[in-house]
Amino acid sequence: MRSGQIDVVRGIAIVGVVFLHSSFAGRFDAPTLALCAVLGRVFDWAVLAFFFLSGLLLDERQSFARFLKKRFKSLLVPFLLYNVFYNLVFGLLQFATGKHFGGFQWSKSLLLLGWFHSPAFQLYFLPYLFGIAVTLFLVCKVTPIRGRWLLLLIGFAGMVAFYQNFGWPDRSHGPAWTKLPLYLTACLLGVVGRPIQKDKPRPALILPLLICVALALTSRHLCLRSLLVPPLLYIVASIVDLWWESKLLQKIGRSAAAIYLWHTPILLPAFTAIFALCNVPPLANLGLSVVLTITVCVLLRQIVTERADGFSKEPCDGETNNP
Repeated sequence: MRSGQIDVVRGIAIVGVVFLHSSFAGRFDAPTLALCAVLGRVFDWAVLAFFFLSGLLLDERQSFARFLKKRFKSLLVPFLLYNVFYNLVFGLLQFATGKHFGGFQWSKSLLLLGWFHSPAFQLYFLPYLFGIAVTLFLVCKVTPIRGRWLLLLIGFAGMVAFYQNFGWPDRSHGPAWTKLPLYLTACLLGVVGRPIQKDKPRPALILPLLICVALALTSRHLCLRSLLVPPLLYIVASIVDLWWESKLLQKIGRSAAAIYLWHTPILLPAFTAIFALCNVPPLANLGLSVVLTITVCVLLRQIVTERADGFSKEPCDGETNNP
């Protein structure tokens, strides 16, 4: 697999996530907020991309115990620790200032429930991703490759039936359990796409690809359009070499976890507040805040990675640096 494609899609998706969280009514004027609303619809697919990539990277050849341990450490542990961290921080701020931030209210129940929810809840999708990944891992263990297309058809039909009955969501992201059929279908698209990911699509596919994009953009339901964007984006990244070879997008993609963790409620709100106090025009405030937030997160991730690599290369007791 050419990991550059994965990093490029992940990089564009995480930039979209930052824009999804960039609307600050108290700091931006009406035209800037209107632009944020447009960008919110343009990048509505961003969270679905992480489910698609998870399906694309699913490897059922490993043992279930190893897979479960790996996914637990990479998905549930960050989710739980993140929630506890922010509950403690917001609780301390409330205790120190006597003010409530973002409607947060400390209570004794948070000692038990704080593991599962926090005032900064952008990692809501990780438990869903964990449950879906584990389920699909077990299903793929017993399902031949050709049979997975049937799984996708069943999943897609089930999703349509579900939303026809309960109503189509107005956006493709959010912690509501009703998004589960959408998340599952996005992951199934990745699972089905795995057998063909090693073959670079031919340039002749660009025309039908553009037709598919046009059909997706004219769909009446936003979530259906968003569902198609990640796989189409992945195909485009495979066709256009200069795109998937972009070092900048790859670096942003590899820093997606750090950006997800720190962009809100820390860096992005802080930068927008500082620029607003400095009377920076709202539109410039939006652009500068997004760029600086992503840049700081990438640098932090790079520093942590370099330090970790440095520690791992240090000689143990009794070892020398002599060749």
